[in-house]
Amino acid sequence: MNVCISHNDDTFRMPDEWGLCMRYVFVDFEMNLIDSEHKQEKKICKSEIIEIGAVKLDDEYNEIDSFKSYVKPAYGNMASRIIKLTGITDEMLETAPSYEDAVGRFIEWCADADVIYAWSENDLRQLRGETRLKQYTHPELERVFAKWQDFQKEYARMIGTSRRISLSDAVFYLGENFQGAEHDALWDARNTAEVFKLSKDEENFFRIMAPVIDVYKPKKKLTYSLSDTFGNIHLDDPGD
Repeated sequence: MNVCISHNDDTFRMPDEWGLCMRYVFVDFEMNLIDSEHKQEKKICKSEIIEIGAVKLDDEYNEIDSFKSYVKPAYGNMASRIIKLTGITDEMLETAPSYEDAVGRFIEWCADADVIYAWSENDLRQLRGETRLKQYTHPELERVFAKWQDFQKEYARMIGTSRRISLSDAVFYLGENFQGAEHDALWDARNTAEVFKLSKDEENFFRIMAPVIDVYKPKKKLTYSLSDTFGNIHLDDPGD
């Protein structure tokens, strides 16, 4: 349980005196496709994590820490499409830690998190799949899985849609500029945290998002039955 610090008088308080201190982690993975020659491995997991980026917020939504690590892939070289997308090259990963080392450090870094958010369900699916592929174990792994939530889904619910909205669009809708480079794991995590922070000011959030919410609002379907259409028309009886 986290000890709170009052920002008014800089004194330490226990959680039951001042309320629980929440810790929020926002994480993003960049992935590379496993080479087609590794057919059996691709049946378990199609990609490998090559970069982990994360930020940690306190209970007032201030960034208090960050985490960034490249991860050396075990099954083949970087795909040219992923190099172009992320800027990550084979040379940059040559001395990077293994999956086991990098993920282990990330798990320990976010041990005090109350909730772990990612933009979409893909990151958690990747972590689960690659853990199975590489038979990775860690005593805190299941707790990490249990804390994980999809903030893309939560954001879509807030604006009343079931569509999957890109992170860059979510930032744009809020009238903000995307910080840093897209497809950089740390910057993607940091921008997700920024959308989360802005959403906590509900009055301002819904004021800014009103036009977007209106666009995504389900349109009412026009449904008429024949009885509705012709109900007031009376035909003469042929026998009269």
